[in-house]
Amino acid sequence: MAVNINTVYQRVLTIANKEQRGYITPQEFNILANQAQMDLFEQYFYDINQFSRQHGNSTEFSDMLNILEEKISPFRVNGASLTAASTAFEDTFESDITGWTEAVADNGIMSHETPSSSNNYDGGLKILQNSETAAHVANSGNFTLTATKKYVLKWSITSMDEPAYYSVAILDSGSSAVKIQDYEPEVAAHELTFVADTTGTHSLQLTCGDTSNAGKFLVFGNISITEVDDTTLAANVYRLGEVFYKASGASYPTTVARVNSNEATLFNLSPLARPTTSNPAYVRSSDTSITIYPTTLGASSTVTYNYIKKPTTVAWGYVVTSGTSIYNSGTSTNFDFHESEEVNLVNRILVLSGIMIKDPTLSQVMSQEEVNDIQQEKV
Repeated sequence: MAVNINTVYQRVLTIANKEQRGYITPQEFNILANQAQMDLFEQYFYDINQFSRQHGNSTEFSDMLNILEEKISPFRVNGASLTAASTAFEDTFESDITGWTEAVADNGIMSHETPSSSNNYDGGLKILQNSETAAHVANSGNFTLTATKKYVLKWSITSMDEPAYYSVAILDSGSSAVKIQDYEPEVAAHELTFVADTTGTHSLQLTCGDTSNAGKFLVFGNISITEVDDTTLAANVYRLGEVFYKASGASYPTTVARVNSNEATLFNLSPLARPTTSNPAYVRSSDTSITIYPTTLGASSTVTYNYIKKPTTVAWGYVVTSGTSIYNSGTSTNFDFHESEEVNLVNRILVLSGIMIKDPTLSQVMSQEEVNDIQQEKV
C-alpha cells in the first residue's frame, strides 16, 4: 500500500527535464518530497471536515468520506499504551544477536536473520527446533525492572514454519518466570502488559516448540520492554484520538473524557463531579503527554489510546558510482501513503521544484493540474 519513492523521483525527473529545465539532486528531492507529503497529509483533515458536512452517496467505492478514511488508514494507530520515553530492554536484531544464548544447544539452532529485501530489511532472531521431543529456547541478556511498575512487552513474528506453540517469558534473577504466556503462532505484531513482581535483574526467554515435528521455526523481529507510565504519548503522535481506560477484570473499556485544565480543577474540587475510575477524564498536559484523573489507577488496569501518526520521513537512498547517483533500496524510505496518492505527490513535488529552479511555467502547469484534480474530487 506504500508509494515507492524511486518511482516518484524518476517521474519527477522525467517531467522536470522534458525541456531541460534543470536537474533535481537527490538531496533537493528528499527535502521537497518531505515538504510535499506533509502538505498532502495535512489536507486530509480539512477535507474530512468539509465532506462531513455534505451528503454522501451509497456507492461503495466513490463516497468521499470512505475514500479519505481509506487514505488515512495507513497512519492510524489503535490501542497504543502510554509508555515512558526510555525502554528497559530493546533489540532490533539489525546487526547481530549478541547477548542471546541457547538454553540447550542440542534441541535446535539459534541464528541471525540478516536484513535484506526479502524481509523488508528487518533483522530477526530465528529459533529452529530440530528435536521432536524438546522445544528450543533462547535467553536474552539482563535488564532491570522495578517492582509494582507496569510494563508493556512488544515483539513481532516476521516469518515461520508454524510450530505447535511458542512462549514468551520474563525471568527474574532466580530464573523463575515472572510472567509467561503461550501463544498460537501468528505472523504479526504482539504485546503483553504486566506488572513487575520484584526489583532487580530480569531476562527474556523465547521458546519454539512442537512435539510432533522437527524443523519448525519462528523468526522474532523487534522486541522491547517499556515502562507504562499512563502519561507519555508516542513520539510520532500527530493527532490524538480517543483515550480508553479498562479496570482490572472489566470486560470493556471506558472512554476517558477530554477536559481542559480549568475544567479539571473545577471537577476535582467538586465531590459530585470529581473524576472516578468509572468516569475518568484527562487533560492534554503537553504535546507529548496527558494527565488522567483520578491520578491513581489500579496496577492491573490499562490505559490505551488511538492516534494518527506522523508520516515517516522519506528518503531516496543512493550510492555514488562513477559520479552518478544510483538508487539504493536498502537505505531508502518509501512514502506511507495509499497508492492512489502517487500522482498527487508527483504534482506537488513538481510545483515546489518549479519554484526552486525558478521555472514559473512548471509551477503554473502543475498547480493547474492539482487544481483540476481538487475540483474533480469536490464537485
